[in-house]
Amino acid sequence: MTFSILAIWVIFEFASQAYGSKIALFSSILLGTMPGFFSLSRAAMLETVLLFFFSLVLFFFLAWIRKGKDKALILSCIALGAGFFAKYQVLVAIGVMIAGIVVLGRDRLRWRFTKFLLVPLTVILIMIPWFVVLYQNNDVNNFVAVFNVVKEGHEERALYSTRFPTPIFYLIEMTWPFNDVATHPIALPVFILGLVGLGLFAWRRKTEDKFFLTWFIVVYVFFTIIPNRQWRYVFTLFPVLAISAGSLIFFAYVKLAEAGKKVQTSVVKKRLLKLAGLLLIAVAVASVSYSSYNAYQMVAPEMIHIPVEEATNYAAQNLRQNESIMVLAPFNLFDRDMVKFYLEANGSKPNQVLQYPELPVDAFKPDFNMTALIAFCGQQSVKYVFLYEYGGEVPYFQSNMTAMQVFEMLGDSGRFVLENRVGSFPRTITIFEFRQ
Repeated sequence: MTFSILAIWVIFEFASQAYGSKIALFSSILLGTMPGFFSLSRAAMLETVLLFFFSLVLFFFLAWIRKGKDKALILSCIALGAGFFAKYQVLVAIGVMIAGIVVLGRDRLRWRFTKFLLVPLTVILIMIPWFVVLYQNNDVNNFVAVFNVVKEGHEERALYSTRFPTPIFYLIEMTWPFNDVATHPIALPVFILGLVGLGLFAWRRKTEDKFFLTWFIVVYVFFTIIPNRQWRYVFTLFPVLAISAGSLIFFAYVKLAEAGKKVQTSVVKKRLLKLAGLLLIAVAVASVSYSSYNAYQMVAPEMIHIPVEEATNYAAQNLRQNESIMVLAPFNLFDRDMVKFYLEANGSKPNQVLQYPELPVDAFKPDFNMTALIAFCGQQSVKYVFLYEYGGEVPYFQSNMTAMQVFEMLGDSGRFVLENRVGSFPRTITIFEFRQ
């Protein structure tokens, strides 16, 4: 939450220096009410830290481009170095900076690139100790892991990344992350205003316009080229869309006001212009309101208590050293890592925690086979099986299968015996004992 507030503050300062305090205030409100931004601000994730440092890097960089003071470039390098320790994607800012020099600094291109050598030098000096420590502590395999994440990621991520056509993947992804929910990382009206605002930047071509347009294009193209895709990867585009949307609203309002003040404008036309101005204000208010409502919709399903700790503590009391726990039908709020966390926090022995199917049932069509499950439980010495209620008759992703059907299948198999149920309706976890 702290870095979310800091990020909004940086964007306010950014937009204020570029377009004035009114646009800055409205852009900050748009950013703060974006569902994806609001959701990530509530979670212990590094995207908000990345957004703060990424924006800070480019804030100082644009100041250097405009004023030519080395102090601003040095501050940009420091922010880049600090941001690298938070999340390596901050390095994409270097691409924005290089493109920014080409687009905005043509008059002194050689001088600017000579000064710019300070940026990669700073990054290299910061990265070398980090890679040395990584290598010494965890062997060379961690290098492979880092590059695999950048290239493709896990198998489920590769599948997720092919949901939409590559060139327009993020145009859809930022407004439609899942097929079965109504929430979006960016509310559609705000997204449309942002894209039209980028068109305004391309037409108007002020220095700041070209810089924000360059920011958007570089980030969008970079993460489109990378096969591993997810809307959080282009989180650094959210401020650009907020600023472009805010700029569009105020640009249109000013143009309407100027047209209404002309002497030759007829009374009827003036009334129409006033009506258009009121409609524009209504669009702005409605967009913020709808975005705020979407933000609430996005976090509302997460404002629940799933009794993972209670189920884990119950199982931990009776687990032997070589026995395992199986999490059935994992999803975003209930998986093996959560059970593993509470199992280790319980102070018990580090028993193995498994899950079936391997992929989350709220994002991938489940491949559920009772024969395979029984064989797997036998091979892994499973003692307890956890099944979350998941709405009872609510089907899993792109499937007709429900938690109730799985419950019945477990009982009919004769190998799983209901032992306990924790939580309260409609948030319960049923604990089955697997009979070898």
